[in-house]
Parts: sequence; C-alpha cells; structure tokens
Amino acid sequence: MTENQIPQPPAPNVGTKTCEAFPLETSPYRPCERPIRSNRLCDAHNQQRAAGKELRPIRQRRRTMPEFCTGPGVEGSSALCGLPAIGKGLCNGHYQQDKRGGELVPLFTMRISQDEAYLLLEAGLKRCPACKNVKALAEFGRSSAQLSGRSTYCVACQPDYVLMKRFRFPSMDAVRAFRESRDHRCDICKRQWQEGETAFHIDHDSACCPSRGPSCGVCVRGYLCQLCNTQGLSWYELVGRSIAVVPIFEDYLRRYEHRRWETLPPEA
Repeated sequence: MTENQIPQPPAPNVGTKTCEAFPLETSPYRPCERPIRSNRLCDAHNQQRAAGKELRPIRQRRRTMPEFCTGPGVEGSSALCGLPAIGKGLCNGHYQQDKRGGELVPLFTMRISQDEAYLLLEAGLKRCPACKNVKALAEFGRSSAQLSGRSTYCVACQPDYVLMKRFRFPSMDAVRAFRESRDHRCDICKRQWQEGETAFHIDHDSACCPSRGPSCGVCVRGYLCQLCNTQGLSWYELVGRSIAVVPIFEDYLRRYEHRRWETLPPEA
C-alpha cells in the first residue's frame, strides 16, 4: 500500500447481516449496507430513532481510515474484528485497549449472533462477555445507556470492570491476577478476604493521582482491607508519620517507594 492510498475496509464476513432500516419492497430508499448492531438497525439509524427522527439514508463521509475495525477478531482465528471503527481504524473496545497502552486482544473469546442475542433477551436472559455465562436479566445492573436496559457485565463482573477502567489495568483478567498474586490478603494486616465481602480496596498513591478519580496505573501500591486503607494508612500518611514511625505502615510505604524508584527512568 502506498502512502497516499486510502486503506480499504476488510471484506465483510459471510453471513453478516446489514441494517434493515429500508425494506427493499416498501421503502423508496436504497437498502442500508451498514452492519446491524441492535434493533436490527446500524448505529447511525439507531441514533436517528432515539432522537425521534424519521429514518433517512446516512450521508457517506469521506474516510481516511478503515470503516471497520482492523483489530483481532474471535480468539483462535485469523479474522479481523469487523465492528464499526470509531478512531485509528479500531472499534470502541479495541480503541480503549490501545488508549490504555495494552496489547490489542480479541474483545470476547465467545461471540453470539444477533438472532441469538434477541432470543436470549426475549427469554429474559443475557450473556456476560466477561464470564461467558448466560444469566437472568435480574443479575445485570440497570443501565440507560444500553438498549436492553441492562449493563454489559453481570453484577459479579462489573466491579472488576470498574477497577480495570479506574486503575488502567490492561484487562479484567489482570485485575483478578493482581488479587490472586496477594492470595486475596491485605498487604498490611494480612487478613484474608472472605466470600461475600466487598470491603477490600486497590490502594494507590493519592499524592500522584486524586483519591476518588482515575489513576495513572503507575501509582498503584497494593491490596488493602477497608480498615487499613481508609483509617489506618490514611491517618498515618496525614499525621502519624510526623509523630511516630509505625513499622507495619512504614514497611508497606517503603516497599512501594522502592518499586517506584526502580521504574523511574535514569537521569540524563
């Protein structure tokens, strides 16, 4: 491919369904050739319907990037992703992976067809793309951003998704691996997390990133129980360190500071 040549979209997969906004027999418009996303419509026509507008043909824009995502497709195959691209020739999922600096990996190891998704929804079921389990809709949180009215991930996987986004982990598996590397124990008091508890936190350096905001990912310090994180360590960092040295907290902070110095680039 030459430098000035515009990259072409990958050939659509056999069997890929297209938008049904304009039925061939009844509509005066040419059929829309964009891929179906939900409600048997493409993204653009779904936006027209959500805005209460009459469905109209979508004006073709001049593109300087592939119209479909060139990221990896289904795991175990050489096929491309094929979802609509939003930037850098990538779909939203692969674009977020690239933004976090991680390796581009298939979005799901198991995909289902649009028809199967509709059948599940009619039966009051939904498949979580993280754990791959089909669950009742009641096991998914409510979300007005989804056409189904339910979150993408089930209530068991949603917390890991939130942690992945906030602390810039490359994947949800990386969040789980982080906890497992600590044997699900607090890095300070060594108390082990018990099934059903949610009061264990990923701790990061608030001097680097805001306490309640997203983290850069580099300042993640450890895995702490609620008492050590919100009362013991927070008190020690604010006033305790200036009064007296508490070995258990000091050892934890020094381990993090040592790791941070090891990752800093050498001075010029």
